[in-house]
Amino acid sequence: MDYIFQLPLPPRHPPVVRDIRVFPGHCYRIELPEAELNPLAVADDALQHGLVGAYRLATDTSEIEAINILDQPTLGFVWDADLLPPRICQALQGEAGQPRGADFNHLNLLDTRMAAPEVRLIQNLPTLIICPRFELEWQTPAHAGQLGIVQLVESTRTAVLANGESVALLDTESGGNGPVLLLNDPADSAAVKPVCGFQAQGRQQRFEFSHTASQGIPAEIDGQAVASLSVLEKYTLYFMQNADPLQPDRYIWVPVYLPIVWGWSIRVQQRYDGVWDVFRRKLIMPTPSTEAPALPRWRTNTLRCRNGAEI
Repeated sequence: MDYIFQLPLPPRHPPVVRDIRVFPGHCYRIELPEAELNPLAVADDALQHGLVGAYRLATDTSEIEAINILDQPTLGFVWDADLLPPRICQALQGEAGQPRGADFNHLNLLDTRMAAPEVRLIQNLPTLIICPRFELEWQTPAHAGQLGIVQLVESTRTAVLANGESVALLDTESGGNGPVLLLNDPADSAAVKPVCGFQAQGRQQRFEFSHTASQGIPAEIDGQAVASLSVLEKYTLYFMQNADPLQPDRYIWVPVYLPIVWGWSIRVQQRYDGVWDVFRRKLIMPTPSTEAPALPRWRTNTLRCRNGAEI
């Protein structure tokens, strides 16, 4: 039996009046008296006021640094302009001659869809596949920018062998890691993956982005035949923007849309005729979420959570 869940859409709030001198992801001088700077020296406090000292994204971990209030000038990055208190917003000073913008950059999610999971034969290996698709509109009226994506996942993938033993192929839960960065290639060193080309100011484009989650079904593990395979996963996708990824001292990656959550729970097993078939599935359709953390954070990646069993 199939179960498909559609998460409730987040409520729509009235537009927020924003200072268009200040753009998310940009670095600014903070011209405040020392007493007013002190709270920004604590990373979590600065984060709640829309600022960070640095936001470093690596495949092993993400790091949020506090603002160094001893530096002169005192610098900070805006990660969310809506969180800036008026006093701090007025104290932010950009580079000389920095133009004012008529609007912020926007990413619009026009449509999402996800076909039912299936088992395909890929290079003679039965492979369980599901592929959510997103129709997007990317507008850059404020400044040029690179659109990218960070994908976090909470995952348990388990094979049951013919002798009844269970083998965890992937387990992100056992170490208490929380969501981890999705990483499939050991040679991949990029935490943020571009989803389109660098876009000039004043442009817009529509395109489709898709992500394929897959799991090969081995014939045997450690010499024992595989009888069934189960996957339980929840993904959180963050669409991010950066005015120039090649200038990390001036710009950082920041979210440009709400986190998008989707998930699947599925079990496949081999029929009497040797064909692998889906016997149980539950789907959470891709939905923007106000419940997920607004800024992606992780302490490890999926490659480090894999089992080294002989397949």
